[in-house]
Amino acid sequence: MLEAASANRLKSYAHAAGLILSLVAIAVVGLAAYRSFDGLRQSLSSPLFLSAVAGAVVIYAALLQLIGLAWHRLLSSVDGPSLGLLQALAICGRTQIYKYLPSNVLHMVGRYGFAKKAGASNKALAFAQVGELLTIVLAASMLATVLARPILVQALAAHGFDHRTLVDIAAAAGMILLVIATVLVVRFRIVAIGYRTLGALVLAVITYLLFFTGCGLLLAGLCKSLGGSVGLIDIIGIGTTAWFLGFVVPGAPGGLGVREAVLIAGLTTTGLPMAEATAAALGYRIVTMLGDVVVATTFMFLNSEDS
Repeated sequence: MLEAASANRLKSYAHAAGLILSLVAIAVVGLAAYRSFDGLRQSLSSPLFLSAVAGAVVIYAALLQLIGLAWHRLLSSVDGPSLGLLQALAICGRTQIYKYLPSNVLHMVGRYGFAKKAGASNKALAFAQVGELLTIVLAASMLATVLARPILVQALAAHGFDHRTLVDIAAAAGMILLVIATVLVVRFRIVAIGYRTLGALVLAVITYLLFFTGCGLLLAGLCKSLGGSVGLIDIIGIGTTAWFLGFVVPGAPGGLGVREAVLIAGLTTTGLPMAEATAAALGYRIVTMLGDVVVATTFMFLNSEDS
Protein backbone atom coordinates (compact mmCIF):
# COMPACT_ATOMS: atom_id res chain seq x y z
CA MET A 1 0.00 0.00 0.00
CA LEU A 2 2.76 2.39 1.00
CA GLU A 3 4.82 1.31 -2.00
CA ALA A 4 1.89 2.03 -4.34
CA ALA A 5 1.39 5.46 -2.77
CA SER A 6 5.09 6.23 -3.11
CA ALA A 7 5.06 5.10 -6.74
CA ASN A 8 2.05 7.30 -7.50
CA ARG A 9 3.68 10.25 -5.77
CA LEU A 10 6.91 9.72 -7.71
CA LYS A 11 4.90 9.48 -10.94
CA SER A 12 3.16 12.76 -10.13
CA TYR A 13 6.49 14.47 -9.45
CA ALA A 14 7.93 13.16 -12.72
CA HIS A 15 4.85 14.33 -14.63
CA ALA A 16 5.06 17.79 -13.05
CA ALA A 17 8.80 18.02 -13.77
CA GLY A 18 8.20 17.00 -17.37
CA LEU A 19 5.46 19.58 -17.77
CA ILE A 20 7.72 22.30 -16.37
CA LEU A 21 10.50 21.22 -18.72
CA SER A 22 8.08 21.35 -21.64
CA LEU A 23 6.99 24.88 -20.69
CA VAL A 24 10.63 25.99 -20.39
CA ALA A 25 11.35 24.47 -23.80
CA ILE A 26 8.36 26.29 -25.30
CA ALA A 27 9.72 29.53 -23.85
CA VAL A 28 13.12 28.81 -25.42
CA VAL A 29 11.49 28.21 -28.80
CA GLY A 30 9.48 31.41 -28.40
CA LEU A 31 12.66 33.34 -27.63
CA ALA A 32 14.35 31.88 -30.71
CA ALA A 33 11.36 32.90 -32.83
CA TYR A 34 11.41 36.42 -31.36
CA ARG A 35 15.13 36.90 -31.99
CA SER A 36 14.85 35.82 -35.62
CA PHE A 37 11.36 37.13 -36.32
CA ASP A 38 12.03 38.89 -39.63
CA GLY A 39 13.92 35.97 -41.14
CA LEU A 40 11.46 33.48 -39.64
CA ARG A 41 8.46 35.27 -41.14
CA GLN A 42 10.13 35.27 -44.54
CA SER A 43 10.96 31.57 -44.28
CA LEU A 44 7.49 30.53 -43.15
CA SER A 45 5.86 32.42 -46.03
CA SER A 46 8.13 30.93 -48.70
CA PRO A 47 6.04 29.13 -51.37
CA LEU A 48 8.69 26.41 -51.65
CA PHE A 49 8.64 25.82 -47.89
CA LEU A 50 4.83 25.74 -47.77
CA SER A 51 4.79 23.24 -50.64
CA ALA A 52 7.35 21.11 -48.80
CA VAL A 53 5.18 21.17 -45.66
CA ALA A 54 2.08 20.13 -47.61
CA GLY A 55 3.89 17.25 -49.28
CA ALA A 56 5.49 16.17 -46.01
CA VAL A 57 2.07 15.94 -44.31
CA VAL A 58 0.94 13.34 -46.85
CA ILE A 59 4.18 11.36 -46.59
CA TYR A 60 4.15 11.49 -42.79
CA ALA A 61 0.58 10.17 -42.76
CA ALA A 62 1.84 7.22 -44.81
CA LEU A 63 4.85 6.72 -42.50
CA LEU A 64 2.52 6.47 -39.51
CA GLN A 65 1.22 3.19 -40.91
CA LEU A 66 4.61 1.67 -40.06
CA ILE A 67 3.76 2.18 -36.38
CA GLY A 68 0.50 0.32 -36.89
CA LEU A 69 2.32 -2.49 -38.68
CA ALA A 70 4.82 -2.87 -35.82
CA TRP A 71 2.06 -2.86 -33.19
CA HIS A 72 0.00 -5.43 -35.12
CA ARG A 73 3.04 -7.68 -35.47
CA LEU A 74 3.63 -7.60 -31.72
CA LEU A 75 -0.03 -8.39 -31.02
CA SER A 76 -0.28 -11.21 -33.54
CA SER A 77 2.90 -12.85 -32.23
CA VAL A 78 0.92 -13.67 -29.08
CA ASP A 79 -2.73 -13.82 -30.16
CA GLY A 80 -2.39 -14.93 -33.76
CA PRO A 81 -4.91 -13.34 -36.18
CA SER A 82 -7.34 -12.19 -33.46
CA LEU A 83 -7.03 -8.63 -34.78
CA GLY A 84 -6.82 -7.98 -38.52
CA LEU A 85 -4.13 -5.75 -39.99
CA LEU A 86 -6.59 -3.14 -41.28
CA GLN A 87 -8.34 -3.17 -37.90
CA ALA A 88 -5.02 -2.60 -36.12
CA LEU A 89 -4.09 0.23 -38.49
CA ALA A 90 -7.47 1.85 -37.88
CA ILE A 91 -7.07 1.65 -34.10
CA CYS A 92 -3.56 3.12 -34.26
CA GLY A 93 -4.68 5.84 -36.64
CA ARG A 94 -7.70 6.89 -34.60
CA THR A 95 -5.72 7.11 -31.36
CA GLN A 96 -2.70 9.02 -32.71
CA ILE A 97 -4.14 12.39 -31.65
CA TYR A 98 -4.48 11.21 -28.04
CA LYS A 99 -0.79 11.92 -27.49
CA TYR A 100 -1.54 15.65 -27.60
CA LEU A 101 -3.58 15.38 -24.41
CA PRO A 102 -1.74 16.15 -21.11
CA SER A 103 0.59 13.17 -21.47
CA ASN A 104 2.60 11.73 -24.33
CA VAL A 105 1.55 8.09 -24.01
CA LEU A 106 -2.26 8.30 -23.91
CA HIS A 107 -2.40 7.11 -27.52
CA MET A 108 -1.00 3.79 -26.28
CA VAL A 109 -3.66 3.64 -23.58
CA GLY A 110 -6.31 4.36 -26.20
CA ARG A 111 -5.02 1.55 -28.40
CA TYR A 112 -5.25 -0.84 -25.48
CA GLY A 113 -8.91 0.02 -24.88
CA PHE A 114 -10.02 -0.19 -28.52
CA ALA A 115 -8.09 -3.41 -29.18
CA LYS A 116 -9.51 -4.99 -26.02
CA LYS A 117 -13.03 -4.27 -27.26
CA ALA A 118 -12.08 -5.74 -30.64
CA GLY A 119 -11.13 -9.06 -29.05
CA ALA A 120 -7.40 -8.88 -28.32
CA SER A 121 -6.30 -10.65 -25.13
CA ASN A 122 -4.88 -8.90 -22.10
CA LYS A 123 -1.67 -10.93 -22.45
CA ALA A 124 -1.15 -9.84 -26.06
CA LEU A 125 -1.99 -6.21 -25.29
CA ALA A 126 0.35 -6.10 -22.29
CA PHE A 127 3.17 -7.61 -24.34
CA ALA A 128 2.52 -5.27 -27.28
CA GLN A 129 2.55 -2.24 -25.00
CA VAL A 130 5.79 -3.20 -23.26
CA GLY A 131 7.33 -4.36 -26.54
CA GLU A 132 6.43 -1.14 -28.31
CA LEU A 133 7.99 1.01 -25.59
CA LEU A 134 11.16 -1.09 -25.69
CA THR A 135 11.44 -1.02 -29.47
CA ILE A 136 10.83 2.74 -29.63
CA VAL A 137 13.53 3.43 -27.05
CA LEU A 138 15.98 0.96 -28.59
CA ALA A 139 15.49 2.02 -32.23
CA ALA A 140 15.54 5.75 -31.49
CA SER A 141 18.53 5.61 -29.16
CA MET A 142 20.50 3.45 -31.61
CA LEU A 143 19.86 5.78 -34.52
CA ALA A 144 20.44 8.91 -32.45
CA THR A 145 23.67 7.59 -30.93
CA VAL A 146 25.16 6.56 -34.26
CA LEU A 147 24.04 9.49 -36.40
CA ALA A 148 23.97 12.40 -33.94
CA ARG A 149 27.32 11.64 -32.26
CA PRO A 150 29.33 14.02 -34.50
CA ILE A 151 26.92 16.86 -33.67
CA LEU A 152 27.26 16.14 -29.95
CA VAL A 153 31.05 16.10 -30.22
CA GLN A 154 30.97 19.39 -32.11
CA ALA A 155 28.65 21.00 -29.57
CA LEU A 156 30.77 19.85 -26.61
CA ALA A 157 33.95 21.05 -28.31
CA ALA A 158 32.36 24.47 -28.76
CA HIS A 159 31.93 24.58 -24.97
CA GLY A 160 35.51 23.54 -24.23
CA PHE A 161 35.01 19.76 -23.88
CA ASP A 162 37.06 18.27 -26.70
CA HIS A 163 37.36 14.59 -25.72
CA ARG A 164 35.99 12.50 -28.56
CA THR A 165 37.25 9.20 -27.20
CA LEU A 166 35.47 9.77 -23.90
CA VAL A 167 32.25 10.61 -25.74
CA ASP A 168 32.58 7.45 -27.84
CA ILE A 169 33.17 5.31 -24.75
CA ALA A 170 30.18 6.84 -22.98
CA ALA A 171 27.95 6.34 -26.03
CA ALA A 172 29.08 2.72 -26.48
CA ALA A 173 28.62 1.96 -22.78
CA GLY A 174 25.16 3.51 -22.83
CA MET A 175 24.11 1.43 -25.83
CA ILE A 176 25.47 -1.77 -24.30
CA LEU A 177 23.59 -1.13 -21.05
CA LEU A 178 20.42 -0.34 -23.00
CA VAL A 179 20.64 -3.54 -25.03
CA ILE A 180 21.30 -5.61 -21.89
CA ALA A 181 18.37 -3.97 -20.09
CA THR A 182 16.12 -4.58 -23.10
CA VAL A 183 17.11 -8.26 -23.29
CA LEU A 184 16.48 -8.72 -19.56
CA VAL A 185 13.08 -7.05 -19.69
CA VAL A 186 12.09 -9.02 -22.78
CA ARG A 187 13.33 -12.25 -21.21
CA PHE A 188 11.30 -11.53 -18.09
CA ARG A 189 8.16 -10.60 -20.00
CA ILE A 190 8.10 -13.37 -22.59
CA VAL A 191 9.02 -16.40 -20.49
CA ALA A 192 5.35 -17.45 -20.37
CA ILE A 193 4.59 -16.33 -23.93
CA GLY A 194 7.23 -18.00 -26.06
CA TYR A 195 10.45 -17.05 -27.79
CA ARG A 196 8.75 -16.65 -31.17
CA THR A 197 7.82 -13.16 -30.00
CA LEU A 198 11.51 -12.24 -30.20
CA GLY A 199 11.16 -12.24 -33.97
CA ALA A 200 8.27 -9.79 -33.68
CA LEU A 201 10.38 -7.51 -31.50
CA VAL A 202 13.25 -7.55 -33.99
CA LEU A 203 10.86 -6.70 -36.83
CA ALA A 204 9.34 -3.92 -34.72
CA VAL A 205 12.80 -2.42 -34.12
CA ILE A 206 13.53 -2.52 -37.86
CA THR A 207 10.14 -0.94 -38.60
CA TYR A 208 10.80 1.90 -36.18
CA LEU A 209 14.26 2.42 -37.65
CA LEU A 210 12.55 2.89 -41.02
CA PHE A 211 10.00 5.25 -39.45
CA PHE A 212 12.64 7.46 -37.82
CA THR A 213 14.72 7.47 -40.99
CA GLY A 214 11.68 8.51 -43.01
CA CYS A 215 10.86 11.29 -40.56
CA GLY A 216 14.47 12.47 -40.77
CA LEU A 217 14.19 12.63 -44.55
CA LEU A 218 11.07 14.78 -44.20
CA LEU A 219 12.98 17.14 -41.91
CA ALA A 220 15.80 17.22 -44.45
CA GLY A 221 13.30 18.18 -47.14
CA LEU A 222 12.04 21.08 -45.03
CA CYS A 223 15.60 22.29 -44.42
CA LYS A 224 16.40 21.99 -48.12
CA SER A 225 13.34 24.06 -49.05
CA LEU A 226 14.73 26.82 -46.81
CA GLY A 227 18.08 26.76 -48.57
CA GLY A 228 19.88 24.84 -45.83
CA SER A 229 22.89 22.68 -46.63
CA VAL A 230 23.00 20.42 -43.57
CA GLY A 231 24.19 16.86 -44.19
CA LEU A 232 21.46 14.24 -44.53
CA ILE A 233 22.96 11.93 -41.90
CA ASP A 234 23.21 14.81 -39.43
CA ILE A 235 19.57 15.79 -39.97
CA ILE A 236 18.30 12.25 -39.45
CA GLY A 237 20.35 12.00 -36.26
CA ILE A 238 19.13 15.36 -34.96
CA GLY A 239 15.52 14.60 -35.86
CA THR A 240 15.60 11.21 -34.16
CA THR A 241 17.22 12.67 -31.04
CA ALA A 242 14.56 15.38 -30.86
CA TRP A 243 11.76 12.85 -31.31
CA PHE A 244 13.23 10.54 -28.67
CA LEU A 245 13.74 13.26 -26.05
CA GLY A 246 10.25 14.60 -26.69
CA PHE A 247 8.89 11.10 -26.15
CA VAL A 248 10.68 10.30 -22.89
CA VAL A 249 9.90 13.60 -21.15
CA PRO A 250 6.79 12.83 -19.06
CA GLY A 251 3.88 15.23 -19.27
CA ALA A 252 4.95 16.84 -22.57
CA PRO A 253 1.97 16.38 -24.94
CA GLY A 254 3.43 14.98 -28.14
CA GLY A 255 6.86 16.19 -26.99
CA LEU A 256 5.63 19.77 -27.49
CA GLY A 257 8.39 22.32 -26.96
CA VAL A 258 11.07 19.76 -26.12
CA ARG A 259 11.32 18.43 -29.67
CA GLU A 260 11.42 21.92 -31.18
CA ALA A 261 14.07 23.16 -28.75
CA VAL A 262 16.32 20.17 -29.51
CA LEU A 263 15.81 20.60 -33.26
CA ILE A 264 16.74 24.29 -33.13
CA ALA A 265 19.81 23.59 -30.99
CA GLY A 266 20.96 20.74 -33.21
CA LEU A 267 20.36 22.46 -36.54
CA THR A 268 22.07 25.68 -35.47
CA THR A 269 25.06 23.64 -34.26
CA THR A 270 25.49 22.37 -37.83
CA GLY A 271 25.61 25.95 -39.11
CA LEU A 272 21.99 26.52 -40.13
CA PRO A 273 20.94 30.12 -39.32
CA MET A 274 18.58 30.59 -36.37
CA ALA A 275 15.66 31.75 -38.55
CA GLU A 276 15.87 28.71 -40.84
CA ALA A 277 16.39 26.30 -37.94
CA THR A 278 13.36 27.70 -36.11
CA ALA A 279 11.26 27.58 -39.29
CA ALA A 280 12.27 23.97 -39.90
CA ALA A 281 11.41 23.00 -36.31
CA LEU A 282 8.01 24.72 -36.44
CA GLY A 283 7.33 23.32 -39.90
CA TYR A 284 8.17 19.83 -38.67
CA ARG A 285 5.71 20.25 -35.80
CA ILE A 286 3.00 21.36 -38.24
CA VAL A 287 3.73 18.36 -40.45
CA THR A 288 3.46 15.83 -37.61
CA MET A 289 0.36 17.39 -36.05
CA LEU A 290 -1.49 17.69 -39.35
CA GLY A 291 -0.37 14.19 -40.33
CA ASP A 292 -1.77 12.80 -37.08
CA VAL A 293 -5.04 14.68 -37.63
CA VAL A 294 -5.33 13.51 -41.25
CA VAL A 295 -4.80 9.87 -40.29
CA ALA A 296 -7.16 10.03 -37.30
CA THR A 297 -9.87 11.81 -39.29
CA THR A 298 -9.56 9.39 -42.20
CA PHE A 299 -9.92 6.29 -40.06
CA MET A 300 -12.75 7.82 -38.02
CA PHE A 301 -14.60 8.60 -41.27
CA LEU A 302 -14.03 5.08 -42.61
CA ASN A 303 -15.21 3.63 -39.30
CA SER A 304 -18.42 5.69 -39.41
CA GLU A 305 -19.03 4.57 -43.01
CA ASP A 306 -18.68 0.91 -42.02
CA SER A 307 -21.05 1.29 -39.09
